[in-house]
Amino acid sequence: MRIKLVLEKEGKDLALPVHYNQIIQGMLYRSLPRLLAKFLHDVGFFHNNRPFKLFTFSKIFTEKFNIHNSTAYFKPPITIYISSAIEEVSKSFVETVLQREKIILNRQPLTLKSIEILPKPKFNQINKIRTLSPITVYKTIEKEDGKRFTQYIFPEDPNFATLIKENIKKKYSIIKGKGLEDFEFEIKPINYKVKPLKYKDYIIKAVDGEFEIKTDPEILEAVYDAGLGAKNSQGFGMIEIMSEN
Repeated sequence: MRIKLVLEKEGKDLALPVHYNQIIQGMLYRSLPRLLAKFLHDVGFFHNNRPFKLFTFSKIFTEKFNIHNSTAYFKPPITIYISSAIEEVSKSFVETVLQREKIILNRQPLTLKSIEILPKPKFNQINKIRTLSPITVYKTIEKEDGKRFTQYIFPEDPNFATLIKENIKKKYSIIKGKGLEDFEFEIKPINYKVKPLKYKDYIIKAVDGEFEIKTDPEILEAVYDAGLGAKNSQGFGMIEIMSEN
């Protein structure tokens, strides 16, 4: 289920650090009932001892913004898209936000201009998609000395599609409550750029752009709700359908 959140602010533009994902994530957790927020943050939904949050969110959209000295200034109103594969999460967010007089971002109060649950697009076997937040794909490699490091994977690498496919299998099994056998999945870049983003003290390398995805429509729907690739709950992997073939 996908939500479109539009926030207004009086006076000056909204000022956020250039790397603001953690601030948006914090706002989302604070906008859920306490027990649900604690469950998502501390526990999540498990697949073979690995937790998944099964939600994602977009970057901030606005008519005008500028960057000065590592601070981004957004002219209100601002729009943020939030999506979850768990209906209770999305509905609880909407209900809580509607009860709030103010929403705080980086110690700045904003007011609700509108909030709506968006209808789902039609999912076909082949769809062109656009990122609303960048996609990150990686694998953890252990060196001879036992230390681990993160290797980020980009669209030209065959492992890009392979790792996304494995990630989808895990999410799908949680969302649908059943395992997913081998399935067709292809992702081809149309155009993209690498976008490094800082989250807490880490630099995460991701890709922003347009892609063509070929897979079963039901599988694409799960990706649309939960996010494509890794680190969805940190603001990565939200996609929109551009066109249907």
